[in-house]
Amino acid sequence: MGETTTNAPSNKQTTVTDTSIVVLIQAAIAARDGPDSSECPPLYEAIDPDALNKLFAPLHRESERHGKVIFEYCNYQVTVHADRTVELEPTDAESG
Repeated sequence: MGETTTNAPSNKQTTVTDTSIVVLIQAAIAARDGPDSSECPPLYEAIDPDALNKLFAPLHRESERHGKVIFEYCNYQVTVHADRTVELEPTDAESG
């Protein structure tokens, strides 16, 4: 999971392993809620996890990523920043 194989300029293959952003979101919620985070609905009910992982996939060049994605999930406003940090703010919603 989170493993990408690319062709480097020298035509040698390199492998970059990075934790998927979906795993980072789930870990952040689990750190806040403990075992109760298993009661959250599947992430795909709030946002497309494949698109999110592609958006925050490791860059294979020396350029910076800018921006952020904000969505509601599991009673939180989730903000994923360009540097792959995840912020959680509780929402007033009673259901996830």
